[in-house]
Amino acid sequence: MSKDSGHTLAELAVDGGMSNSQLCMQTQSDISQIKVDRPVMRETTALGAAIAAGFATGVWKDIEDLKGINMEGRTYFEPKIPKEKADQMYARWNKAVEMSKGWDSGEGTAPV
Repeated sequence: MSKDSGHTLAELAVDGGMSNSQLCMQTQSDISQIKVDRPVMRETTALGAAIAAGFATGVWKDIEDLKGINMEGRTYFEPKIPKEKADQMYARWNKAVEMSKGWDSGEGTAPV
């Protein structure tokens, strides 16, 4: 992510279904070696729709009114392994990705 964005990331904010997994979030923190920040309300699509409705109906007048929304009760995952171990795990993950390329050649599958 840092390479793609050109910025060093200090923290990763997560949401959605995969963020429900403690194991997945800890692994993300361990391998990336950055803090992962998970809100209590993880279904942010629904939250965004509610916020848009709130603006449309006058519940909120300004974006500043939302600063405290979904901020309480957050869970933070901190790296628990040394960088050297994280680098080894990431290298193995990259190797697995490379090995899986071309796995489905399309042979033997039913036509769509």
